[in-house]
Amino acid sequence: MEEKNVQERPVDQQMAEAHLETLSCSYQKSYSLKAAIKLGIADIIHGHGQPLTASQLATEIPINSSADASCLDRLMRLLVHAGVFAEEKKKTGTGEVLYALTPVSRLLLREGQHNLSALTMLSLHPLIVSTWDNLAAWLQSGEGNWHRTAFEAKHGEPLWVKASLDPKINKLFNEAMSSMCKLFMGCMVERCGEVFKEVSSLVDVGGGNGTVASIIADAFPHIKCMVLDLPHVVAASPPQPNVVAIGGDMFESVPPADAVLIKGVMHDWDDESCVKILMRCKEAIPKLGGKVIVVEIVKKKWPQQVFNELQLVLDLHMMVMNNGKERNEEEWKKLFIDAGFSSYKIVTSVGIHSLIEVFP
Repeated sequence: MEEKNVQERPVDQQMAEAHLETLSCSYQKSYSLKAAIKLGIADIIHGHGQPLTASQLATEIPINSSADASCLDRLMRLLVHAGVFAEEKKKTGTGEVLYALTPVSRLLLREGQHNLSALTMLSLHPLIVSTWDNLAAWLQSGEGNWHRTAFEAKHGEPLWVKASLDPKINKLFNEAMSSMCKLFMGCMVERCGEVFKEVSSLVDVGGGNGTVASIIADAFPHIKCMVLDLPHVVAASPPQPNVVAIGGDMFESVPPADAVLIKGVMHDWDDESCVKILMRCKEAIPKLGGKVIVVEIVKKKWPQQVFNELQLVLDLHMMVMNNGKERNEEEWKKLFIDAGFSSYKIVTSVGIHSLIEVFP
């Protein structure tokens, strides 16, 4: 019988197919990460002070008897591939693999100094995820042209309104923002303390539960620190030592101070709204010696591919959630000029975020 000569598909085509399928299933990594957080896997390994097998993890969690340790082992394999956990080369007498923490999973420790679990859980909250499922319909609807976000188109009202009406969402949102601020501002204060040395009073605009203002107050006791945020945010926030919390609207007015700090706020808004926020900030500071301290992403080409991808992801996230965006230096410069400022200076960067001093 004559064999048929079956032509194999080109390698490039096979790679393209594999790449497409992997992209289509990328949510599985996200939800595997979410499962690991809910199961407390990083905390269990950390608590034992040594790598653990899937069987040992299954005993500690514990998992349902109908799902044996092999199911957990399969979950861990994917998370190892994703860089969340590490696989120890040394195997146990049973031949099981030992799983250890990595710098990524250490960011998930509940009692860790830099715990980003809340930020991860917020990103994977059903309200957020379902908004992305509505992206194509929103783009076709033209609703973005009149500032109705994809989130609002899906859920009927903006995220801020949802948070004001649901204490659980409000708590998760504030915890997520607080955890990110702790990780970031500690480095900023340590690296560029000179920015705060000549400041005697400071208001953190959109400062949530006051985490950043508290960090600054601890590092620079001579500064009178205030935090401005929406009334429902202030009402739900625990008091911070040496920080005065003020409920208000940054589009209407900002409390007077030597310096205004605005971190991770303006990327939520379109250019017109950002100019209004900056104008209110400018009104709050003295013409001589005053400044606005902006902490945001300044987009550029990074040698680290993970930073380039993160910029793209966050830019799209801002569009979907708030009709905002991430900006490059030229775009920031235009906002500062349009708001009436005379000059600015990029002081330093931590990761993809930069600290910018803006002067009246």
